[in-house]
Amino acid sequence: MHPNIMKNALKLFPLSAFVLLSGHVQAQSSLTLFGKVDAGLVRAIGTGTTTLGEGAQSRVGLRGTEDLGQGMKVSFWLENRFRSTTGALTAVRYFQGQSIVAIEGGWGKLSLGRDYVAGYTEVQITPDPFIHTGVSSFVSVGTGGIGTVRNDGTITYKNQLGAFGFALQTASAVNPNSTTLPASSTIDRPVNGYISYQAGPVYLGWSHENPGGANDSWNFIAARYVLDRWTLTAGFGSGKDNVNNKRKSAMLGAAFKTTAGRVKLSYGQLENTTTHTDLTKKFAIGYNHDLSKRTFLYANLAHDKAVATNRSGFDLGLQHNF
Repeated sequence: MHPNIMKNALKLFPLSAFVLLSGHVQAQSSLTLFGKVDAGLVRAIGTGTTTLGEGAQSRVGLRGTEDLGQGMKVSFWLENRFRSTTGALTAVRYFQGQSIVAIEGGWGKLSLGRDYVAGYTEVQITPDPFIHTGVSSFVSVGTGGIGTVRNDGTITYKNQLGAFGFALQTASAVNPNSTTLPASSTIDRPVNGYISYQAGPVYLGWSHENPGGANDSWNFIAARYVLDRWTLTAGFGSGKDNVNNKRKSAMLGAAFKTTAGRVKLSYGQLENTTTHTDLTKKFAIGYNHDLSKRTFLYANLAHDKAVATNRSGFDLGLQHNF
């Protein structure tokens, strides 16, 4: 059974304060306490019930870097996820978000530990102006309901060569979303990667993922164009699940910066093309109203035609980042 989240967090904070104040910390090193706390009224699609919940998962973490000289540095990232309404962990892993250590230089970056699927943060999430959070999340469109978002025991190599970026990742053959530990095994070791291109306002990316099952695989293409206050996005995915059912997804997104916030619009769909079944067919609209650089109010509304009952949902709340 996991200890209370605040009890564990308090154990970390004196340690971080000690390191920051210690005379042994070099000027070229850094340690940062970061996170977000989110709470609001939520009516999840398919439930018809309004509760106090979160538009985005609350989190607290530590990250740091040390300059090794000669253009090299080492870094780490430890990120916990918790529910602001109860203080409880969101999952069985204490550092559910990430727990990685990395070394990088002119040759690229090598990281080890529990990490996001390489193509998830770089490509799959790109078309979604709601960044895969809350009732307006399009995570199933980006992953096809096949990809895993994170992996345990990853070895990830990333590099940026001018306008082009790429990454390759392999991971332990275990279920990264298991509700118990030790996690159950997968048939194969997960393998994934991406290639991206960024030039001025134009971004293009492609990702491939084999989550570790016998037959599953997923490919996703994303595009983004920034025009003054507008950010326009699009994505398309295809793949198959472990029983060889084929899936396809597509989405369009737009975001507009106002003087005091951000308006977001998106439409996405995911279909099992083998059985001709709609898995997601969602439209979403939302607005973030900035109270400061780190705090905003949000209101999001979504409607999913693929859901049998209670097709509409919303979240209305407050988020602070630190």
